[in-house]
Amino acid sequence: MKTYNGRGAAEAIAGTAWVRKRTATRERAPQALDARFESVQTDSESSFRCLHFSCEDLSADHTWHYHREFELTWLIRGQGTRFVGDSIEHFGAGDLVLVGPNLPHCWQNDVQGVGRHSAELIVVQFCESDLGGLFDRIPETRAIARLLADAANGLHFHGPTVAEVGQLLHAMVAQRGLDRLLRLLNVFHLLSKCQDRKQLAASDYRLNNDITPVNRHRIEIVHRYVLENLELEISQAEIAERLGMRAASFSRFFRAATGQTFVDFVNILRVHKACRLLGVRTASITDIAMDCGYRNISNFNRRFRAIKRMSPSEYRQHALQLGEGAVKDAALTSIPRIAVAPHG
Repeated sequence: MKTYNGRGAAEAIAGTAWVRKRTATRERAPQALDARFESVQTDSESSFRCLHFSCEDLSADHTWHYHREFELTWLIRGQGTRFVGDSIEHFGAGDLVLVGPNLPHCWQNDVQGVGRHSAELIVVQFCESDLGGLFDRIPETRAIARLLADAANGLHFHGPTVAEVGQLLHAMVAQRGLDRLLRLLNVFHLLSKCQDRKQLAASDYRLNNDITPVNRHRIEIVHRYVLENLELEISQAEIAERLGMRAASFSRFFRAATGQTFVDFVNILRVHKACRLLGVRTASITDIAMDCGYRNISNFNRRFRAIKRMSPSEYRQHALQLGEGAVKDAALTSIPRIAVAPHG
């Protein structure tokens, strides 16, 4: 059975299921991970919810989850990894994403330390039915209706529209009543005209992804386990055993549920971690490769180039010359997809 090797201590991640030491294996029972539906409460005397907040760890309170509302998220400050349906991408300041109803999603930011707010964002959540089906009823809002239909698989926006929408969202937080609703309609209008946008989850994600409660539970366990053990040896056979499955059955299940092999999944998360380290650390590329679970530098370089379309040294050079925003645009396009399970 194929395994991945690495060194170093496991990352401290909220909700740790298992922690393994390099010299010995120590296990404890995984936490209960039953998926639940997130109930979104609208703001007082409003048809939707608008929140402006900062936090240390975005995933501490909201791991994989889904809800019946649309959700527009604008990251003012922070960086990390964004998961929407079967899309895994890096995010940074200025990230603007619209997620449709019942589409699983999660933002995991790079935590900077206890007591330090490393992420700041504005989130708007709304249910189309609460707005009286307005967008399908009148000709002037048909473009917005198409926008919301496209958001079923998640939309990522970039370009000048992001700054315009950001200003409107800032103002919306302090507004109430009709002024607030009109501001939201203006946001929809700008987004509906924006051509600089891309779909996040695959078009057939909802058709091919089986998100039964049992499978959500299984994928959540796999996802957390891999994140917590990126630097260590990760055995597909061991994970299968933890799920009470045979190795061959687990391999078929994971491929059917995610559209990707377990090997691809591990490499995507390890290369994403390497990108974060390359952008903020002066350690050698070899040391970073080892810290991300690669003992063979040639294998690391090959995997990195396959996912990022450039070498680790080229990625680091972009980070030095162009800054985080340019690295995101230049190196984080065309990222392989992997399905994830909703959890709230």
